[in-house]
Amino acid sequence: MSLRTRAKALTSRKEFWILAVVLVVTALLHYVHPYPRFLGPFSLTRHAVGRILLIIPVVLATFFFGRTGGLITLVLIAVTMLPRVLILSEYPADALVETIATSLTSYLVVGMHQSRHRMLSRLRTLNAVAAVLTESLELEQILHNVLDTLIEVLHVEAGAVYLVNKAEQGLTLVAHRNLPAEFVEESHGLRSARMLKRHKGLRCHLAVPLQSKGQINGLLIIGNSRPCPSLQREVQLVTTISQQISVAVENARLYEDIARQLEIELSVREVVEEITSELELNKILPRVIQIAEELVGADGGVIALWDDERNLISYPYVHNLPWMLADVTVPWGDGVAGEVMATGQSSVIEDYQAYPKAVPAFVEAGVTSVAAVPIVSSDRVFGALCVISLKAPKSFLDRDVAILAELGRHAGIAVENAYLYGNLRFYARRMTQAQESERKRIARELHDDTIQSLIALSRRLEALATPEEQLPEAIVLRIKDLWGQTDATIQRVRRFSQNLRPSIVDDLGLLPALEELTADLNQQTGIKASFQTKGTKRRLSSEVELTLFRVAQEALSNVRRHAEATEVLTSVELTDTSLRMTVRDNGKGFRPRTLTEDLTLEDRLGVIGMHERVRLLGGTLVIDSAPGRGTAVIVRVLL
Repeated sequence: MSLRTRAKALTSRKEFWILAVVLVVTALLHYVHPYPRFLGPFSLTRHAVGRILLIIPVVLATFFFGRTGGLITLVLIAVTMLPRVLILSEYPADALVETIATSLTSYLVVGMHQSRHRMLSRLRTLNAVAAVLTESLELEQILHNVLDTLIEVLHVEAGAVYLVNKAEQGLTLVAHRNLPAEFVEESHGLRSARMLKRHKGLRCHLAVPLQSKGQINGLLIIGNSRPCPSLQREVQLVTTISQQISVAVENARLYEDIARQLEIELSVREVVEEITSELELNKILPRVIQIAEELVGADGGVIALWDDERNLISYPYVHNLPWMLADVTVPWGDGVAGEVMATGQSSVIEDYQAYPKAVPAFVEAGVTSVAAVPIVSSDRVFGALCVISLKAPKSFLDRDVAILAELGRHAGIAVENAYLYGNLRFYARRMTQAQESERKRIARELHDDTIQSLIALSRRLEALATPEEQLPEAIVLRIKDLWGQTDATIQRVRRFSQNLRPSIVDDLGLLPALEELTADLNQQTGIKASFQTKGTKRRLSSEVELTLFRVAQEALSNVRRHAEATEVLTSVELTDTSLRMTVRDNGKGFRPRTLTEDLTLEDRLGVIGMHERVRLLGGTLVIDSAPGRGTAVIVRVLL
């Protein structure tokens, strides 16, 4: 801004003209001699009062225009008083002393105002910084906002905040404003801070440690590209601000620790919920790896399990690693996973490439650091959970290992539950197979023995009831009645035999058996039962066909006994990889239970049986029903 522009802006302010008028009036009073007689007995002949009055313009100038305005006005007042002292005063010595005293008093007024202004400015700065520090608990946001505030109130150009990085044992640049690119890109924080303090572009800078409770948390640097002696006078202010920043850093880190702990607890709870609601390792363990990676900041992960059949350690679950690693197997004790499984203790390998027991396939995959914990339940070790660093060596902290160990224990429970569930499924399948074999045996005996005996009896009764035998009419009628009862018994036994083990399932397959089942329901109950298929008709495995037939049989039996339906449709949709069977009726419906315990309490064992049969096939069964809108039993099976 040019001098002329500044002068124009100055003269446009009303404060300037007020000051000019006061200055002229006090100067005239100083040179009036003697003072007017209207003051009566208070009329004065000396000019001490006039000199004292000259302090007023200095005070006004200081308040209106600050220290610079006050000093300029002080110089003008001094120049105004000197002619009186040197030329006109009858008491030059006294006048000189009074002039010096007035000038010193005026200077003290300027100094006091400046001190007050500086104190208020510092208070405003501290208040502004405190307000910024309490706005948020996000560390980076706090530090950036503080830098913006310091740059504004301290009139500096650039600033930076470095925080102590305990993991890397150095300083890390966290927030910066108007720094040269080479400092922002510098990865080593301590080196960058030293270079910044020696940087020629910052001709004036101030570096203050962030210290709280005797602990240094970082470093604050602010500076200008031009000399700024005023900044050096604010060392105490910046030191106080740095202490406030350090406390805010501790609070933000405490908040981050609490938030991280909450995140860990939520993640662990998520794992626990999945473990308690799912028994398939293929669904649980990959999720465990992902959560472990997120919590410790790893690049990838792998779960190693002991294969009892082959006596080898395998890596069936990998994440963010080459899929070929899932085919790798090693003997017991090899690799970091083998070491963890053998000792039952956690292990951290910061330089996996130099690890003596390293698995070559993982070395080739670029693994640099590994943290591994045992997957254990009670005293049994099932495997190892490993998180991996690929980009650069990583120092896993004790806290990271503790988190992984907790996940490893929950994963061990999941593996144990899955093994137990697998055994139960194996026994359930064997029991189902034994049950079906026994049904088949009983059905064969009923067909080959009981029914044949009943047929022979029926034929003998028929022979007795013929006219060739000369029997009394009453006895003939009783024989015919027995003959009819025998035929009815034959039909009931034949139907019972078919229900036990319908030969049509073994002979013709699922689809003809379902078609006959719906036709029998239509014939026996009068319910309009129909059957339809979609897709290419083909035979399935005997286990799948028999299971689906039993489910349909139970569903249609429930329709007959409970649904009060007039129509029921059984449909089968076949694709190359899956089958969907639906039994849908228009009956009264019901509110399905979701928990097996509820079903057992209500003695709905048929529904439980349908669920368990389908589960043994690895499929799903859904019962869609509600009061007043019928029921649909939907089965999906992968082929």
